[in-house]
Amino acid sequence: MSVVTIVTGLPRSGTSLMMQILEKASLEILTDGIRQKDNNNPEGYFELDAVKGIVKDNSFLKSAKGKVVKIVAPLPIFIDKSLSYRVIFMRREIEEILRSQEIMLNKDQQAERQKFATIYETHIQKTHQFFISNNIPYLDIPFKELMQNPEHELEKIIAFLELGAVWQDLASAVNPSLYRNKI
Repeated sequence: MSVVTIVTGLPRSGTSLMMQILEKASLEILTDGIRQKDNNNPEGYFELDAVKGIVKDNSFLKSAKGKVVKIVAPLPIFIDKSLSYRVIFMRREIEEILRSQEIMLNKDQQAERQKFATIYETHIQKTHQFFISNNIPYLDIPFKELMQNPEHELEKIIAFLELGAVWQDLASAVNPSLYRNKI
């Protein structure tokens, strides 16, 4: 049975960057190209529109066997549990995520930051617990460390996914100038 590789994390946590890295590793990416690159993600989003409907229909996952699909947290809790998975879980400071979203939406959400932070923390915990409860192997990748020390984080990814690559092959996807909204 082929394994589905899931890249997850909160929106604006580096999931698109991870998709770029895995594409450089010659993994097949499951995307439809509907969402085009823009100033917020100049290298692209690597999304599959069907993921938005995963709560009611997760059948698209059958076509994801042997491929990589991006499913933002907390949506992985709706995957088809009859399939085999491995997961890369992108982690980023909540404050950086909130700032990045405000810029992307061109909307000041200062007054609601605590509410969003609480919701996002719950999403992370719920998704994390789902992987543990269902014995789904996952690897946490901290966005900040990936941007500041790509060699170490890329080597962890290569080992976890058993890739026939060296970190230097993947490093060109990591562009520190795109690490904006730092705290």
